[in-house]
Amino acid sequence: MIVVSILGILLFTAAILWVELRNCKQKKSRKVVTGITLLSAALAITLLFNPHLPGPTQLMSVMFGRFDKTLG
Repeated sequence: MIVVSILGILLFTAAILWVELRNCKQKKSRKVVTGITLLSAALAITLLFNPHLPGPTQLMSVMFGRFDKTLG
């Protein structure tokens, strides 16, 4: 079951990259789109194996929580 999910994530990632890279003209934006998409796919696959990991919202809270408190 996990193998099918991984293949689905990789297929979906390839489709996103194919559409986005076809429309990008600048080399920098191609690198950024590729990096963000591959990072998201890696996170999705990692969450398949360990679903109890904290999500991106909790990560942002840890990273910027003190900064938010000092502004408020």
